[in-house]
Amino acid sequence: MQDEGGATAVEFAIVAPVFLAAIFGIIQLSLLAFTVASLNYAVEKGARCAAVRTGCPNPASHYYAPGPAPSFTTAENQACGLSLTASVTYNLNILAFQRSIVLSGSACFPDLKSGA
Repeated sequence: MQDEGGATAVEFAIVAPVFLAAIFGIIQLSLLAFTVASLNYAVEKGARCAAVRTGCPNPASHYYAPGPAPSFTTAENQACGLSLTASVTYNLNILAFQRSIVLSGSACFPDLKSGA
């Protein structure tokens, strides 16, 4: 019979880095999805508020993702009324893989303040 005393440690040394990379990758991609959802929520909430009433708070107050606040741009659009667009740079870090991704969101609501 052969001695198999260190086989478990060797198998763990092979599998553990792959498993940890997968776990950290899932966490980072979840944060990315949360950032996209938060950006879309802030843009939609800001566009709706600007279309309905005056004196709206900064749409960045509805942005809950970590990192710097997005930059917002408003415009009046003939087709839909008030349009709000935002963009933010997200730094994706999965172990040795690092990349900056520009995320953007936009929303458009009819201008209800001027009509009615």
